[in-house]
Amino acid sequence: MEETSKFILNELKTMKSDISEMQTDINGMQTDIKELKQGQQRLEKGQERLQNNLVESLGLYTQKIVDHVDVRDEALNKKSV
Repeated sequence: MEETSKFILNELKTMKSDISEMQTDINGMQTDIKELKQGQQRLEKGQERLQNNLVESLGLYTQKIVDHVDVRDEALNKKSV
């Protein structure tokens, strides 16, 4: 009987140790998840800025093309008059 009690006590200690290790692992995973979420937010903000910059840059570039075509068109019109 005493041997059985010692065995059960030893098993309970082992289980307690295992649970403690799992809690440590879970805490680590929660930290990792929080860091991943923060990283995702940074990526989304960066992507939004990139999209805005791209739209602005294309707008400026398109305007330069339009201005160039207007200048060339005006020059051709002057030649033909």
